[in-house]
Amino acid sequence: MALTISDIANNPPLLRYEIPLNNSKVAIFRPLEQGDTEVLSTFLESLSPTTQRYYTLDSFDLVTAQQMCNDINKYDKVRFITIVDDEVLALVEFSMDLVQKDIDRFKGYNIKLKQGEDCRFGPCVSDNHQGTGLGSKIFPYIVKVAKEMGQKRVILWGGVFADNEKAIKYYIRNGFKELGRFKYDENYDCIDMILEL
Repeated sequence: MALTISDIANNPPLLRYEIPLNNSKVAIFRPLEQGDTEVLSTFLESLSPTTQRYYTLDSFDLVTAQQMCNDINKYDKVRFITIVDDEVLALVEFSMDLVQKDIDRFKGYNIKLKQGEDCRFGPCVSDNHQGTGLGSKIFPYIVKVAKEMGQKRVILWGGVFADNEKAIKYYIRNGFKELGRFKYDENYDCIDMILEL
């Protein structure tokens, strides 16, 4: 039986994984918890302007960190952090709810998105850990979480900016297929991608 957001919130160790890093340290990939406000805030505030542009949030500060931690088990979202020694290295967000504009856009690719089977996903790796292989090390656990939650496909949350070449290569390397382009906020070219689980 598929895990729900409530299952994860009530028992976070269900989806807690150890990830060996290149420097002989071990990172923990686990659900975000209410006590993570400070470490999450430090992570968000450390992101460069370029990373902030690619990972669109309303703000990158304590307010957003508090909101994310307070929103655990209140909406359709579940978030995971990769953490070592109280330093967040990456944040991964899943949305179990599909929005109509995505459903309509994917129809144009002859893909019928289904609530309960398809989810949206958005990762963010700290600037200090981009290009270190961390994203590829956590990817199998991202897939495991999606499967544990009963998902059959994963789409990129808001697509990926067309000029974010590193991210596009990462997604393709990890099995995503490019579907087509669209305009985000009528200013940015984005690419839709999908992963079959």
